[in-house]
Order: sequence, then structure tokens, then C-alpha cells
Amino acid sequence: MQLTTKDLNYIKDELSWELLAFKKCHHYAQECQDPQIKQKIDEIGRIHQNHYEQLLNQLNTAAGVTGGTGTTMTQ
Repeated sequence: MQLTTKDLNYIKDELSWELLAFKKCHHYAQECQDPQIKQKIDEIGRIHQNHYEQLLNQLNTAAGVTGGTGTTMTQ
């Protein structure tokens, strides 16, 4: 599948948003005193982390990246 520059920019933005949401969840879970709320925030953070990884894997697949040991995008 051929991705346009516009598609890539949308995906890049979404990756940034998912990474930011994950980082915020991690931060606020560390600040939280209530164990039930902390657990829920951690769960939501893992969802954002999974979304990030799925988007990155799809992007790598579309770009023809094969093999490797866990390519990650850093901010």
C-alpha cells in the first residue's frame, strides 16, 4: 500500500498523541494515592501504548521494514 505524505503526517501526529497520552497516564498513575484509580490509569496507559505499537507496526509494514528487534519511534 502506497502512503502519501499527508497519510504519513497524520500517522506521525497520531503516534505523537498516543505517546503523549501514555506518558501522561504513567505520570499520573505515579502521583495517584488510590490503588484502584492508579490501576485504572495504568490500564488506560497500556491501551495507549498498545495503540502506539500497533500504529508503528503498521507503518513499518507499509514501509517494507522486515526483521529487526523492536523498532521504536522516539520523541
